[in-house]
Amino acid sequence: MAQRIAKLGSKIATQAPALATRLTFQATATARKAQPMLGKFWTNARVELAPPMPSEWPAIQKSFMNLKDAALSGRFLNVTVKEGVANTLVAAEIAFWFYIGEIIGRRSLIGYNV
Repeated sequence: MAQRIAKLGSKIATQAPALATRLTFQATATARKAQPMLGKFWTNARVELAPPMPSEWPAIQKSFMNLKDAALSGRFLNVTVKEGVANTLVAAEIAFWFYIGEIIGRRSLIGYNV
């Protein structure tokens, strides 16, 4: 048993430098390939995930008033299939992020600790 462990240890010791070199080259190549995509991601993330500016609040309020008026008048029923699917996907995304926030907040996938 001791001989097998010693043999395994020597095998690991001889192959570890080659593995480390291979992993280093792979990581460098992956980072080089990801660089342009990450730059584009950060550019979009800064714009899309930024909180609204104070100058945008009147437009947001007007949008909510239009939403309320559409709900009361039934105007939301008068949309194309493409718009309806897009609105459904937006609602599903909002629900998804809500549930992800709930899971993170309670630190559990199932229920609250009561």
